[in-house]
Amino acid sequence: MFSLEISLLGLALAIDAAVATFALGLIGLDIPTRHKWARGFAIAGLFGLFQFLMLWLGSFGGYIFSFSNYGHLFHLIVATIFIIIAIKLFQESGSDEKKEMVWGFVPMVVIAIATSIDALAAGISFGTLPHAEIAALEIGVITFGLCGAFYVISQFFQNIPHRWLLRLAGFIFLILVARIVWQFVNRGNA
Repeated sequence: MFSLEISLLGLALAIDAAVATFALGLIGLDIPTRHKWARGFAIAGLFGLFQFLMLWLGSFGGYIFSFSNYGHLFHLIVATIFIIIAIKLFQESGSDEKKEMVWGFVPMVVIAIATSIDALAAGISFGTLPHAEIAALEIGVITFGLCGAFYVISQFFQNIPHRWLLRLAGFIFLILVARIVWQFVNRGNA
C-alpha cells in the first residue's frame, strides 16, 4: 500500500521529528562514539514509533469523534514543552562550567510524543481508510529514516564550540514553537 500520497504525508509529518532529532544530536556530541550511534538509533526509533502509534490511534479516533475542538490545547502543550527545552538549552549555553547534558529516556519520549501530535490529527482522516495501520507503518518508517539521516548530519558539527551548538539547538526548538503558533493563527483565520 506504499503510495506517493502516503509517502508525501509521511515526509511532511516527519519534518518536525527530524528537526528535533537534529537538535538532540547537537546536544550529545561529547558522548563516546559507540554510544552516539546507539542513541541516534534509539531517538530515530522513538520518533518513528510514535509517528506510527499516533497516526494509528488517530485513525481509531476518526470513527469516534474529532479532535478539532481540542487541537489548540494539544498545540499549546507542545509549544510549552518546546519553550521549556529551549530555555534549558540557552541556560546551559550561558554557563561557563563545562557540564554534560544528559537526556534520559523519559524526556526523549515526551519530545517524541510532542512532535507526533500532528500525526494524531492526520490519523483522524485515516478513519475511513481500510488497513490504516499499513499507511501508519509506512509513515513510521519514513520518520525513522529521516530522523536517522538528520541525526547523522548533526554529527558533522563536532568542531563547533559546544556553547554555540546548544544555542543552535535552542533556536531550532523556538523555530518549532513559531511554526506551531503560525499554524494555530492561520487555522483561526480559515
